Amino acid sequence: MQITYLIEKYLENILTKKNLSKNTFLSYKNDIEQFQKLLNLKEIENIDEEKIKSYIDFLAKNYSTTTHCRKLSSLKNFFNFLDEKNLIKQNFFYSTEFPKFKRTIPKILSEEQIKKIINLSYKDSSQKGMRLSLMLEILYATGIRISELVSLKIGNISDDYSFLIILNKGRKERIVPLISNVQSILKKYLNNSRDNKIKSSINYLFPSNSKLGHLTRVRFFQMLQKIGSEALIDKELLSPHKVRHSFATHLLNRGVDLRLIQESLGHKDISTTQIYTHIQTKKLRKILTEKHSLKKNMSKLIKI
Repeated sequence: MQITYLIEKYLENILTKKNLSKNTFLSYKNDIEQFQKLLNLKEIENIDEEKIKSYIDFLAKNYSTTTHCRKLSSLKNFFNFLDEKNLIKQNFFYSTEFPKFKRTIPKILSEEQIKKIINLSYKDSSQKGMRLSLMLEILYATGIRISELVSLKIGNISDDYSFLIILNKGRKERIVPLISNVQSILKKYLNNSRDNKIKSSINYLFPSNSKLGHLTRVRFFQMLQKIGSEALIDKELLSPHKVRHSFATHLLNRGVDLRLIQESLGHKDISTTQIYTHIQTKKLRKILTEKHSLKKNMSKLIKI
């Protein structure tokens, strides 16, 4: 049986039965098609253990552990589907093990660096300058994903500007509150947009001429890199995801409950949010090492 046909059937199945975001669906599609093209597979019967092993070796050599795990997961799900439908004689991915995953502590911007970037953005009073200020304010005040930010619609804003309605990865809605200064610039931005007759046929908050109809993630990344460089901040720290990490870490440092942070970030599982507690642990170790009266014996007293 042709593997392209089976891939098509599988993708149709997950598209109709699972609440996947567009990006997640495309990741599944690209991962499976990469596997098929790299091994030059035409018939499902052509797959054997040697080919599976060679592909896993390819993943290990060319991708990070995170990406390796994701691609392997995509293929496992695909082959499990084929197995359940009795379309294959043997599921070679059934016993395939995932590489050991070591969760790294995310790098973040300091509160001072965030403020410096945002304050610098306000020096441009044009509509585009106001747009950047608003995007930075929303991103840092809510911790929403960059894909969620750029695709915001005016209809996602409450009538009193007090909260946003965000569509999660699993197509479920969550409510994200807006603090007063974000509400103020949001009102000003929308009023200015109306005065200048800046409209979008589908009412995106940040419309553009892109194929998507709204500002793209790549374009916002470029804007963040530019203004961050002007603020003399290390380029490695200048990404939307690091602003999201910063939002979570700064709130945790100020004593905000982890479950409230989880809700704003849109994490399904709190274990994903718990990575930010490691930053506090690292900070505590440093304080104890430097300040504790028994610092010479700290390695014996505390193992974090």
